[in-house]
Amino acid sequence: MSDSAIVGSPPAPVGSSERVSELDVLRGFALLGVLLVHCYSWPAPPFLTTEAQFEAVASSWQDQWAGFLTQWLFYDKANTLFAFLFGVGFWVQMERMEARGGNFRAIYLRRLTILLAFGLLHLFTIWPFDILHLYALAGFALFALRKSSGRVLLIGGIILALGARPLFDLLFEAIGVSGPAFDLAYSDAAIMERQNVGSFGELVAVFAWLPAVDFIASGMIVGWFFYALGRFMLGAYVARQGWLQRAAQLLPRYRFWLLVTLPLGLAGEFVAASLEFGSFAVLEPFVAAEGPLHTVSAPLLAVGYVCAIVLLFHSRLSAVVRVFAPVGRMALTNYVMQGVALGFVLYKFDPALGLIGRIGPASLMAIGFVIFAAQILVSHLWLSRFAYGPLEWGWRALTYGRRPPMRLASEAARPPLPGS
Repeated sequence: MSDSAIVGSPPAPVGSSERVSELDVLRGFALLGVLLVHCYSWPAPPFLTTEAQFEAVASSWQDQWAGFLTQWLFYDKANTLFAFLFGVGFWVQMERMEARGGNFRAIYLRRLTILLAFGLLHLFTIWPFDILHLYALAGFALFALRKSSGRVLLIGGIILALGARPLFDLLFEAIGVSGPAFDLAYSDAAIMERQNVGSFGELVAVFAWLPAVDFIASGMIVGWFFYALGRFMLGAYVARQGWLQRAAQLLPRYRFWLLVTLPLGLAGEFVAASLEFGSFAVLEPFVAAEGPLHTVSAPLLAVGYVCAIVLLFHSRLSAVVRVFAPVGRMALTNYVMQGVALGFVLYKFDPALGLIGRIGPASLMAIGFVIFAAQILVSHLWLSRFAYGPLEWGWRALTYGRRPPMRLASEAARPPLPGS
């Protein structure tokens, strides 16, 4: 989640001249996509809304279009981009630290251990869709592969990126949707219990065992692990080649791959989303092709987004995408706060709004845009005075065993990417 440099003895962040600013922008854009996907999927059955409730609130043409557009433009593309950037950040950190003669192994493993602990806390208390613990686990595997050849990273990454989702679906169908634990966790009674929590303490109580069900009673974690690892490996390969670090010198290549991947990705995902939503009767005989088509098209579209954003970043329209940069610099804080903000909108305990079961996807996605606009504003204001986001600062303090300066005293004190 970050390409922060981890330096030698004593470890400290590098100056802003070593930042890869495109990664800030890409990470911020990915967080927008993650938020919008959550706005559609989080209140959908069977986690927080019953089938009957969802059918009642998601019946308008606006809601149907919101679901279609989410599936077409963001679903699996935002997580792909976010995971890919984690792999890029890993390799940038490793290169910078090794160049300084620092102990990358000790510090990075400590960072991952802290991320795992924080992710599990987040998973079992607030956010049952947490990815931090998964990123930490896959990060350990990526660390073990750091000495692999570029060919291993590329070919292995492609195989996992394309094969992990079908593996996930296979495992889920085989062992993840049956059994007493799942039946109990996702029954209407359990859903209503989660909806009607009256305090944060009750929320923790009813959510704490839900991730445990997914861990123990299904193979989903296996599929998601390889899903993340494959994208990590591809990000590490791209960083190893220096394609993002040298983006300004490689713009013709970005233009070429934009013309290849963006149209193919958009077209393939449009058809896949149409098959998923039954949008066109003429496509009904081909419904079995939805899964394979999505598996291939989603990464293509994610690559297209990367190319488009990099090209915009280096154009006269750079202000259009640079607005995402502060959000990306505070990626960890903003990721967690998105869950808190959605919880405020959906949960019923004071002072939350309690709209779960009563709000459709289109309305919640509109609120999601408002949440993200607020994150842009707050991130801009915060980073104009402070060197790190709040959670980024805490992560660094725990990693290095000392508290880094929080206030932004000078340009030299600016962090490279205080995201993770």
